[in-house]
Amino acid sequence: MKDKIQRLAVQVSFEQPPEKETPFIGFLFLCNGLLLQQQYVKNNILEFNLGDTPGVAGQSNIDIKQLRLVIAPASDKTIEKVSTIEELEGFKPYEPILQTNADGNVSILPVPAAVSQFWPFCNCRVTGKVSKWFHVGNKWVDRSVCRARVHICEIDSIWWWIYRIPDYIIAKIPEAILNPKEIIKFPIPIPDPPPFLLNETNVLTRQQMQNIFKTRSVEETQTAAVASLPELSMEIRQNLVSGNLNLIRDTIAKNYAILHPWFCIWPWWWPYFYRCKELAIVYTDANGRFDTNVSYWCFGDKPDIYIWVEYLINGVWTTVYNPPVPCNTFWDYACGTNINIHITDPRVPGNCCCDCPIPGELVWIRSIGSTSVAHINQASYLQSPPGQLVSYDRIGLTDAAAIYDDFLVTTVGDFKRPFGGSPTVYMGFGSDLPNSGIYYYRWRYKQVANAQLNPVSDSYKALEPIGGVVNKGYEYTYIDSHGDTQFGANSVKLGPFTVGSNDNLYIIPPVQPYMAPFNVPETSPLWHEQTYNMNTISFDSNQLKNWLLAGGDGLYEFELQLFDQAGNLLSNIPKATFKIPDYNDADFSVNAPDELLENPTISTANAYNMLMRIDNGQCNADIFTVKVNGSPASIDCCGFVNYKPGGVDADLELSFLATQPNNFAVFSFGVVKGTCGDVPIADASGMVIDSASGYTLSGGIYDKHFTPADLLGTCYGDGTGKAAFAETLSVIAMATDGTFRVRNDAGKVAAFALEP
Repeated sequence: MKDKIQRLAVQVSFEQPPEKETPFIGFLFLCNGLLLQQQYVKNNILEFNLGDTPGVAGQSNIDIKQLRLVIAPASDKTIEKVSTIEELEGFKPYEPILQTNADGNVSILPVPAAVSQFWPFCNCRVTGKVSKWFHVGNKWVDRSVCRARVHICEIDSIWWWIYRIPDYIIAKIPEAILNPKEIIKFPIPIPDPPPFLLNETNVLTRQQMQNIFKTRSVEETQTAAVASLPELSMEIRQNLVSGNLNLIRDTIAKNYAILHPWFCIWPWWWPYFYRCKELAIVYTDANGRFDTNVSYWCFGDKPDIYIWVEYLINGVWTTVYNPPVPCNTFWDYACGTNINIHITDPRVPGNCCCDCPIPGELVWIRSIGSTSVAHINQASYLQSPPGQLVSYDRIGLTDAAAIYDDFLVTTVGDFKRPFGGSPTVYMGFGSDLPNSGIYYYRWRYKQVANAQLNPVSDSYKALEPIGGVVNKGYEYTYIDSHGDTQFGANSVKLGPFTVGSNDNLYIIPPVQPYMAPFNVPETSPLWHEQTYNMNTISFDSNQLKNWLLAGGDGLYEFELQLFDQAGNLLSNIPKATFKIPDYNDADFSVNAPDELLENPTISTANAYNMLMRIDNGQCNADIFTVKVNGSPASIDCCGFVNYKPGGVDADLELSFLATQPNNFAVFSFGVVKGTCGDVPIADASGMVIDSASGYTLSGGIYDKHFTPADLLGTCYGDGTGKAAFAETLSVIAMATDGTFRVRNDAGKVAAFALEP
């Protein structure tokens, strides 16, 4: 019965005493993992009174063999919230064996130096900035991302984990690192360049030049893969192939920094070799900055810092930056130096400012997505695409670029892109709104012309939001059960409401959600999107109507109306109320011109309106059989075309289909020859509206004539040569939702071979 106890006290000692005074804490668990108690070490004694433990009190005795004791440093006070052995792993704990002598006294051996060497804590200042590239007007701007939640983590020393990694994992490493066949299975991840570095013309050329015949041997691929990785010394190689698992472990730990590029290739390794402890969670300010002091394990002198980022999207904290750990850790981070994080998630806005509210009773109609409304053409005029002759009307089109557009070269003042998909209307409201005089807004629309710009009869209809309602989200703070500050999310309904005789009205939100008319009750509420630049409505352009029928593609007029608190439609509104972005700099406003106002006078207007061309047409693409002397070639299953029937060079004709119902698409057609590369004379690109690059357009089909020597080039060999060719066609829709290109695209790939 000497193994039965109700009180447990052990002396805590060290093989190597700590260099500075550190608090320690002990956790007592049952063998099934149930936490019984936690107590601080006092005067080198760790004592537990099991009679005070709920679920244990009343039991006469507990068998000591059923207990597990875990000791850890308590410099990080969050350890007090730990309730499981698994949660303790991040605190580098020591689990001694409880030993009982003949007198029933319990003791433990000293904490090993191999464990306590990791326990000292140091302080480090971690600072940096979170930003994102945005396309504003016609330029890329690196804007701060405010209110982002930044997780600052430290990568645990490999020496702490290396002997806990299973043998079967260690045994796989030599083969994976030293065998090129394993390396080429997983291409090394390369970060995407910032969007402004992608020249659209170069991207078009790069895609057009892809050669399906340009391949490498296995040996060449292996050599290239190995050459891209750091050179390993002969000693490292010999140790890895030794078959001695302990030697392999030590080699990995000693050369950890060198091996990061290898570990970056295989994600399944990361949980074993890259474990991190979260040191702090901070939030970026209006400048996208974060700055905090953290405590980290001093072992190794400098911390290895890894950062991941969340953003509150639709009321849910969502991960927007979480790159591979081995490739994106700040190894040996120099405390206090800037860590600059660039995120690319399209859902994250960049609308931070220092003096956010717009003053007065102003209404700033800003953009459709990221496209400034100042860059939507309102005038009717004809202009042809560069290098082509057929003109088309540019009314309702924009000259803005669009994300994920690799083909269409965009030039300021060249209005050629329609709208499609699901546009979002962004506006800003003055800080004196809402008030009894200006309280609601409403967007409505009507179709003015069809896809061919023939006038149509229609009447105004309310613009219906996606999902049928417009909510505005906000975040707030609250105190959780541990006494810590946490963040929550909620939303209020802006509309639609019926007020008086008018329906589909939307409340103009105040500067902050705690203000009237919402008066939300939570602590420190903040809008997700500030009222100076916010989503006022998102709509599906495929659902626009003409009267009660589907309107389809065409020219539409969108009108913004204002109402007072009683729901009465306002008229004779001071013209200066309506603002739009400056054409040359979307961060500045100008008064909306008369062409964008309803019934303008010298000083007043009734509403704001603008024309937008809608196009959701689907592209079509096809590549046709090569023609020989005007007739389709008789290609057998071997794929060869005889270019010298009867011993005379034939006329060869290449043809393809590239169409879009309303001609709002561009195409790229490329021909490559074997491994020789591009055949420039056979390439073509342009808008599907007209002939291009020597190809004649008729009924949506482009065709061009060649001699065999034109296509074969150096492979012609005085009429005795032959070669294989690949044809690649891409037809790309030009429409945008204001931010992203609407990808109603088509493509085709074909091949043929010429022989005499």
